[in-house]
Amino acid sequence: MVDRYQLKRKLAELKAYKGRQSSFTTLTIPPTKALADVISFVRAELAGCENIKSRVNRRNVADNLTAILSELTKRQFSVPPNGIAFFYGIQEAEGGGTAHEIREILVPPAPLTQFVYICGREFVVDELLAMTQPKSLIVIVLIEGGKVTIGYLRGKHMELVRDEDYYIIGKTRAGGQSARRYEHIRDGLMLDFFKHVGRLLNELLLPNITNIDAIVVGGNTIRAQEFLEKGELDYRLRQKVAETVISVSQIDELGLYEAMKEASRILRETEIYAERQAWDSFLENLMKGSSTITYGKNEVLEALKAGRVQKLLILEDSPDLTDNLMQEVSNFGTELMVFSSQTESGAQLRGLGGMAATLRW
Repeated sequence: MVDRYQLKRKLAELKAYKGRQSSFTTLTIPPTKALADVISFVRAELAGCENIKSRVNRRNVADNLTAILSELTKRQFSVPPNGIAFFYGIQEAEGGGTAHEIREILVPPAPLTQFVYICGREFVVDELLAMTQPKSLIVIVLIEGGKVTIGYLRGKHMELVRDEDYYIIGKTRAGGQSARRYEHIRDGLMLDFFKHVGRLLNELLLPNITNIDAIVVGGNTIRAQEFLEKGELDYRLRQKVAETVISVSQIDELGLYEAMKEASRILRETEIYAERQAWDSFLENLMKGSSTITYGKNEVLEALKAGRVQKLLILEDSPDLTDNLMQEVSNFGTELMVFSSQTESGAQLRGLGGMAATLRW
C-alpha cells in the first residue's frame, strides 16, 4: 500500500509538469529489452536530434538524451527485473529565469510491458499509473425491490458504478382473485428485475473477471437472496459471491459506504479490514489509557524523531505525508499505514488530528 502510494505521489508530481515543444523525454524500458539495444537506440536518437529545426527544442532533446545515455552507460547495469523508467525534462522558467532540470529514474513495483520513447510537452506515465491501482476488486451489489446500486471497492476506495430504479408496482390491499392476479403480476415484474440485475452484472464484470476478488451482495437480505436464486448471474461470477448476504438500510451511494464496513468483516484479506484492525487496536489502547500510543501532529512527530514510533497511522490526504516523513519512517524502521479518507476509521483518525501512532516505549 505504501509503495503504491509513494509511486502515485511521484507520478502526480511528474504529470503536473508542463513543458514547451519536446522539452520532456519519457523512456520506459521493460525487463525483456536488452540494455545494449536500448543504448544503441538512444545513441541513434541523439544523432538524429540534428534534424530538429528549433534550436531550443533541439538543445532540450539532446540534453535529455545525453543525460539518459550517461546513466545507461556509466553504470553498465542490466535492466532491473521490473524494468526502469526515465523522466528527463527541461522546465523553462517564466520571465527568463533559470530553467529547472527534471531528472527522475523510477523502478516500478511490477514489470513494465511496453518500451516507450516519447519527447513532448509532458511526461507519459500511463502504464506506471495503472500500477498504483489495486489489482484486486471487490464488487458490492445492493438490492431492494426495484432498486439496485453497484459499487467497486478497490483497496480502500469506493466507486459508484450504477444506481438504478426499476419500476415494480406496490402491494395491493384488495382481496380475492384480484389480489392474486395483482401479486402474480408483481412477482413477474420482480423476476424481470432480478434478471435485469443479473444481465447488468454479467455485462459489467465478465470482461474483468480475473481481477475480481469477491462479489458481496446485500441490501434487503430477502430480496438479495431471491436475486441470487433467480437472477441468472453467470456461473463464473456466482463462484465469487461471498456466502454472507449483508443487511444495508440504504440502497444508494451512502449505502455503499455502510456496506464497506460490513464487507471488510467478511473479507479479511482486504486493505480496509487491515486498516480497521489497526484502528480498533489503537482505540482499545486509547480507552485503556495506555502510554504506548499517542496522537496529534506535534506529539506523533516528536515521538517519530525520537525513534519511538512502532506504527504510524496517517490520512492519505494529509499535508504532512511528505518525502521527508517517508524518509524518517524508513530510518527508524517504522511501519506506516496510510488511511483512506473515505472510511469510518479514516474519519475517526481525522477527528484526532489526522495522525496517530503506537509506540515502542
